Amino acid sequence: MSAFETPAEARAAFDALLAATRRQFRLYAADLGELQIDEAPRLAALRALCVAGGGRRIELLLDDVSRVARDHPRLMQLLRDFGHVLEIRQADPDAPRPGAAFALADRRGVLLRPHKGSPRGALHPDDPGRAAALDQEFEGLWQRAPAAVSATTLGL
Repeated sequence: MSAFETPAEARAAFDALLAATRRQFRLYAADLGELQIDEAPRLAALRALCVAGGGRRIELLLDDVSRVARDHPRLMQLLRDFGHVLEIRQADPDAPRPGAAFALADRRGVLLRPHKGSPRGALHPDDPGRAAALDQEFEGLWQRAPAAVSATTLGL
């Protein structure tokens, strides 16, 4: 386990977890702002997972998706190109949501921030027990998530 305190350390831990992912990456957070997900290294790691094929999945579950399209154009391009691998949903606003933010890599690695509003947390690169519990929580939230972010705009 390695603890982190600052936003920069939190992003470095996120990068390490993402780089270690081989098949499935799941993220639950309030939004994507603190991760700076459109920056080149993070986007390259996401793209690498997308192009690897073989049933890989990236699932991003957010409390607020209202700014995703506007603030993350490169992520939206990735969603357009790899919608079969990458999916973004909004957590059900009427259901209880965890106070923690977390990311899961291959049901083994965990990045856990006990409070969504704080950058403090810990990276557990190999903790299948903790990962299994959070994966189950994520799955319940994912199944209730009503809205997906679409990479295409439909108009008449």
